[in-house]
Amino acid sequence: MKNIFHSVRGTSDFYPPISFYFEDLVQKAKKIFKKFGYQPLILPHLEEEGLFKRSVGEATDIVQKQMFKIEGKDIVLRPEGTAQVARFYIEKSFYKSREFSKFYYIGSMFRGERPQKGRLREFHHIGAEAIGSKSIYLDAEIIELASEIVKESGIKEYTLKVNSLGCCKDKLVLSELIQKRLSFYVSLLCDDCKKRLTVNPLRVLDCKKTDCKKIIGSLKIKNEHLCKNCKDDFYNFLKILDEIGVSYVYDPYLVRGLDYYTNMVFEITSLSLGSCDALGAGGRYNELVRRLGGPDVGAVGFSLGLERMILLLSKSLVISSVDVFVVYTSNSVYNTAYKILRELRNAEVSSVIDYNNKSLKAQLKSAQKFKVPFVVIVGDEEIKRNCVIIRNMKKSIQEEIKHNELLRVLKERIKEYA
Repeated sequence: MKNIFHSVRGTSDFYPPISFYFEDLVQKAKKIFKKFGYQPLILPHLEEEGLFKRSVGEATDIVQKQMFKIEGKDIVLRPEGTAQVARFYIEKSFYKSREFSKFYYIGSMFRGERPQKGRLREFHHIGAEAIGSKSIYLDAEIIELASEIVKESGIKEYTLKVNSLGCCKDKLVLSELIQKRLSFYVSLLCDDCKKRLTVNPLRVLDCKKTDCKKIIGSLKIKNEHLCKNCKDDFYNFLKILDEIGVSYVYDPYLVRGLDYYTNMVFEITSLSLGSCDALGAGGRYNELVRRLGGPDVGAVGFSLGLERMILLLSKSLVISSVDVFVVYTSNSVYNTAYKILRELRNAEVSSVIDYNNKSLKAQLKSAQKFKVPFVVIVGDEEIKRNCVIIRNMKKSIQEEIKHNELLRVLKERIKEYA
C-alpha cells in the first residue's frame, strides 16, 4: 500500500538508534544540571511575537525571516529559549522570592529557515539560564556546564570560542568601528549585510557568506572597543577558565546572532559538522530582563543543539536499548527462557526475547544487529545441568554458569562493560 503522508519538510522523526542517542543525551544533561544546581522549566511552545522582536532584535534574521507566526494572531512558535525564560521570570515575579535563580530547559524550537544538514525548522535545544548575578565566576560556571554536557555526551573533538562584546556603550563603539572600517567595502557585501551595516552593524560579523567573511576577516578587530572595566572583567574571566582547565580560543569576531547579548559570549563548534559548525552557544544578557519590564539584574545562559550533537554521536557511539538478549536453542526450552527473562526484568536488568520462533543463529544475528552487549543462551543440555551460557557479543567470548549465579555474574559483567 502506498504511503500518502510524509513528514513536513524541515522536521525529523526520531527512531532507533537515533532516539537512543536523543534520550541518552537528555539523561546525561539532566544529571549534570542537577550537579550544578539548575532546576527544570517546562514552558509553552507558543509566545507573543513582540517578546522576540523586543529581545532578539527587529533586525535579526530570526525576527525578519524565520519566525513561524499563527495566521491572524500576534502569536509565534518559539524560535529560542532565553527570551522565553526571561518572560517567565518576570511574569511570575521570581525575583521577589529569590535573589538568584538557575533554570534549565529541554525542548523544541522553531525557525522557518531553509532546511539543510544540522539546520531544521523544528529542532531541539538543551539550555540553561542563570539570572540574578553579574559575577564572572558565574560566566565560567556556565561555560564549564555547557562543556561538560558536550564532553559527557561522547563528543571528543570540539572547540570553545570566547569573546567580549562589552557593555551597551562598548557595543555602540564596536558598531561605529565596523561601519567605519567597512565603508570602503560596502559594494562588495551581500544585500543582507548592506542593510545590516545601516540598521545593526554587529550582525555583519555574523554573516556566513564566504565573500563577506573574507572582507570581515580583514578588518583587524580586536578588543579596542572595550572600556577598562569590561576589558579587565574579560581578562579576569579568561584567567578563571585557565585555572579550572577549560580550553578555549579567543575570537574577536564572535558576536552571536541575537541582539540581547552583552559582555561575554561563547560558541562551541565542531569542524566535523561542515559549514553549520556550531553545536551550541551562549553568553551574558545583562540588559534583557530590565528591557522586558523586570528588575535590573545580570543574567547568562546557553543552548546546545541536540540534532547537531546527534550528527556527531551517530558516527562514533554504539547505544543499545537493552543489556541482555535471552535466546533459546529450541521451542522445548522456550518456557524456561521466558522465566529467565522475567527474572532478569524483576532484578532491573533490561532484557528482551524473540517471539517469532527464530533459529538460534537468527536470534544471535538479531542481538548483533541491535548492538545488545550480552546474550543469555538457554538450551536443553544447560537446563539438565541447571546452567546457562552468558555470551559477551563484543568480545565473542562466553562462559557457562549455574542458574542461581546468573543475576550476580550478569550484573558484574554489565557493570564492567559500562
